[in-house]
Amino acid sequence: MYLKNLLLFFSYLHFAFCVSTHQIHPDFGLNAIQLIKKYEYPVEVHQIRTEDGYILETHRIPHGKNNRNSTSKLPVLLIPGLLCGSAEWINMGETKSLGFILADHGYDVWLANYRGTTWSRKHETLNADTNKNEFFNYSFHEIGAYDLPANIDYILDVTKQENLFYVGHSQGTVSFFAMTAFKPEYNDKIRLMTAFAPVAYMTNIDHFVVNWLEENLDYFNELINKYEMYEILPYSPLLSKLVQTFCNDDSIFQRFCTELLFFITGRSTNFNMTMIPVIVSNTPAGSSAKTFSHFAQIAIADSFQQYDYGETMNKKEYGESTPPKYDLGKVTSPVALYYSDKDVLATLPNFERLSAELPNVVVKKLIQGYSHIDYLWATNTVPMLYEYVLENIKNYS
Repeated sequence: MYLKNLLLFFSYLHFAFCVSTHQIHPDFGLNAIQLIKKYEYPVEVHQIRTEDGYILETHRIPHGKNNRNSTSKLPVLLIPGLLCGSAEWINMGETKSLGFILADHGYDVWLANYRGTTWSRKHETLNADTNKNEFFNYSFHEIGAYDLPANIDYILDVTKQENLFYVGHSQGTVSFFAMTAFKPEYNDKIRLMTAFAPVAYMTNIDHFVVNWLEENLDYFNELINKYEMYEILPYSPLLSKLVQTFCNDDSIFQRFCTELLFFITGRSTNFNMTMIPVIVSNTPAGSSAKTFSHFAQIAIADSFQQYDYGETMNKKEYGESTPPKYDLGKVTSPVALYYSDKDVLATLPNFERLSAELPNVVVKKLIQGYSHIDYLWATNTVPMLYEYVLENIKNYS
């Protein structure tokens, strides 16, 4: 009976894979470079080396479709959130993706991929597949201390500009705050920092992943070391195909797919379910277990601080028994904060605490009803968010 049911299940999978081709969204399966080319924008691929040996791939849209010859294009660096890559800024199509919109408004757009994600799995001496323990020994701190500075310095050198615009979502904001607190000299290289769903503190978050990690962090780290699961959720072509099969517009399972996504990211009333297969064509893009541990430590300690290695290792790493706190008072570059009253991961109390500690907040814009993912993937991002973003960037141009 078990064998019969198993055969029936795989027969259904085979049938679903075979009959679903007519339902495929035209952007399904396209990576970041292919998406840019499909929409007829110019694209460049840049390999950027970090101080600690990682080789990062950053995708550049140097201009829009109709402004090739305009001079003095100001660079904009876009940094995605956890488990995401460069495609997150362009996978909603040319009229709803911030990457394309900025290019069409005359900006020089750089789409970064931080270490460990699909496009940035190279190192001068380490192999991401055979040296996982060493390669994935990083959190958002190393992204802020090495990846962001490497991108910023490289972009400013190529463009011959003195500073740039920075746009970050979620982890792209916390890494920025870590960078400018840890290396405050980079404040002078930022014309304006734009933060979607800004994160620093993670106190009293009601989310099952955060709550489980808070309660079981030691056990989580034991599992990671025991089973050598140093890499978390890398890109999977199989997952992408399964999502296309079961989450397309004609599938009876689409609602289940959507509810599963909302279970992870928070419920959205603005999400286009049709785009799920397109999103999963590039996401998740991978991260490190240490990143998840670091976020959990922040939640437990009620402190925006560097990674806690334990008292003995902290003394070796930091010269003191407790990890140093990031001094948000050193984040002196102008910051525009876009936040929501419905974000379960970047909550209002934590946002207000962060905002109060930043010394140069120039914009605080409440986007009512947005979930954590809506800043990139909602159906109404242009009128609700991007029009304000463009206006504020223009004011600093």
